[in-house]
Amino acid sequence: MSSSRSIVVSVVAMIVAIIAGTVGFMFSEQLTFFDALWLTVVTILTVGYGDTVPQTFYGKMFALIIIPVGISIVTYATGAVASMMMEGEFSKTVRRRKMKKKIEAMTNHIIVCGFGRVGEQVVRELVKNGTPVVVIERNIDGLEEMGDPIPYVEGDATEDDVLIAAGIERAAGLVAALPSDADNVFISLTAKGLNPNIQVVARAERTESEEKLRRAGADKVINPAFLSGRRMAMTMLKPVSVDYVDTIFHDRAEQYAIEEITIESHSSFVGTSMRDQAVRTRFRVTIIAIQRKNKIIGNPAPEERFCAEDVIIVFGAKQALEVFEQAVNKK
Repeated sequence: MSSSRSIVVSVVAMIVAIIAGTVGFMFSEQLTFFDALWLTVVTILTVGYGDTVPQTFYGKMFALIIIPVGISIVTYATGAVASMMMEGEFSKTVRRRKMKKKIEAMTNHIIVCGFGRVGEQVVRELVKNGTPVVVIERNIDGLEEMGDPIPYVEGDATEDDVLIAAGIERAAGLVAALPSDADNVFISLTAKGLNPNIQVVARAERTESEEKLRRAGADKVINPAFLSGRRMAMTMLKPVSVDYVDTIFHDRAEQYAIEEITIESHSSFVGTSMRDQAVRTRFRVTIIAIQRKNKIIGNPAPEERFCAEDVIIVFGAKQALEVFEQAVNKK
């Protein structure tokens, strides 16, 4: 039994004992309600002021019963409080209240359902990139042990109230990373029902579950087993290329990176081509692809013209990418 629950039990037992003692002394000693209550409290707490004491035989017999019961309850409550303080339950409760307020103030954050092997890696990558994250997990031991704990909600991610507590209505995205495909299908369906505009990325353990997840509302479905197997094969076939790509994505100190930049409607790039903007010579970056609605234009030609809401995937030095992004969003 947890310390907090032990305290609740001891408080209830104390109330029951006081009620029983008050009623018992009222009948055995013919006392008023207040005098009987006073005698019960000083008897249970073993204070013994001596101003009010049992006078009758039955009153004394009742006191012999209530005294050891009261001592037991007080001792149990004292132990529970001490245990709570020693185990840090009080500090955890305070921290959880602060965390709840923090989650209630968050917007455009990412909700990660599940903090297992996959979910933990998702959370760490998002945190590295400075993205606000809220984790939903049943077993919070791993989250509690973190030096700088991630905001979390303890519970079942398939339940509406748990998703609402994680701020599903204000979230920008959700990652369903539970090991069960059925749970991830249910989470995707529920998330889209609560927030139709949320971006959902779901984990799939079986290939046949991928289409079900898409029908449930998942915008992207990731099969870790498929990706791991493919990566292992590519590492054998093209080790240098794989190592370089890994460096770009995972080494924060590396000077090169890949970025996604959205062309706003007011951008001066709208209607112009890559050649018009002299992207390679002016900015020293390479446009790998352009996403236009649901279409991907890979290795676009120099004559390809930019459109509003295009998402351009760019490779280059980090400093050059920052300059290029500023130029793209400039009116």
